[in-house]
Amino acid sequence: MEHLDLPGMRGEVKGRRHWLHWQSGTAALLPLLVGDRRRGPLFLADRRPGPGRMPAAADLCPHTGRGRLSYERAEYLFKRATRDLDPEGGGYTLHHLRHSRLAHLARTAGPRRC
Repeated sequence: MEHLDLPGMRGEVKGRRHWLHWQSGTAALLPLLVGDRRRGPLFLADRRPGPGRMPAAADLCPHTGRGRLSYERAEYLFKRATRDLDPEGGGYTLHHLRHSRLAHLARTAGPRRC
């Protein structure tokens, strides 16, 4: 979360050294999700992990003690939340989300010049 630029509508992906950009709808929702937190994972699981399954410190929120939401759980929640938007009724995957944004950026950026 410490790599989010909420006013700039972007977040840095540290492992890959590039920026993710989002649009106004997401920009309006992120402050609600972030709240007062300034560090730790952005998307958190519903509960704290049990003592036998303690994740790495980087995967724990220092404010709530809850762990990072797994990709599988995030995909399930996203598909469920987008069911009504999907013409086929199954919901969109995170893969669809990623590529729809990249396609949008490619259309708006135009050809690159070297």
